[in-house]
Amino acid sequence: MELSNRDKAEAIQNSIETETLAEIGLISPTSYTQHNPNVATGLKAILGLHDQMPMDKVYTNVVRKFQDGDYGFVHVDYFLFEPTVAFDIHRFENGISVEHWDNLQSNPKKLNKSGRTMTDGKTKAKDHHKTEVNKALVKDFVQNVLVNGQIDLVSNYFKGDELIQHNPHMADGVQEFLNMLNQWQEDGKPQIYKKIHKVLGEGNFVLVLSEGTFKGEHVAFYDLYRIEEDKIVEHWDVVEAIPETGKRKNDNGKF
Repeated sequence: MELSNRDKAEAIQNSIETETLAEIGLISPTSYTQHNPNVATGLKAILGLHDQMPMDKVYTNVVRKFQDGDYGFVHVDYFLFEPTVAFDIHRFENGISVEHWDNLQSNPKKLNKSGRTMTDGKTKAKDHHKTEVNKALVKDFVQNVLVNGQIDLVSNYFKGDELIQHNPHMADGVQEFLNMLNQWQEDGKPQIYKKIHKVLGEGNFVLVLSEGTFKGEHVAFYDLYRIEEDKIVEHWDVVEAIPETGKRKNDNGKF
């Protein structure tokens, strides 16, 4: 039976640990566009990473897997060169991946102020008939509140103060989230969202890829939201610095 795109994305990422990427045949050997700026484009470059990794320590644990049309995307707990949390996205054509995006962040391996990790919480999508409605809701939240700074609209997207938070620097709650944004601003290390690049979703899970700055660095924000009854109730994220153009190993762009 043909694997779903979510299952293919999971298999590709799991193959890092088993060193079976070439054998599973899920990445195009001739046309594979890489958007990780630290990796050269093409299949050969990925295979070459195994020679650099401490393979005795490497593990992959796909915690969540979703699909949106031709895209399969996964939320992964890794050990690559260090404990890492990542989102990986693959675009498939004719059954194989031809394009890849990701965002990686060092995993502090400690609980946040509400006792949560970067990856625990709900994992299974539901309400598949509401995928497009949920994508529109989350896109509007990111655009209006995070990009445009319309904090007065925040109540449109949450039920009171309810927000289960997996960001390692925050506790649960909408007000806590707003307080941290204010604190970072006052400390001269603001988190600024400038542009949404992509919105993917399955059922009540929506992943938003955005560009901006954090603590003075040019970064990519990957934010995953879970929706219940038309309100955002849970949030996971990964923030990664984007290297300067001259330091990138491909010219495909981060997004």
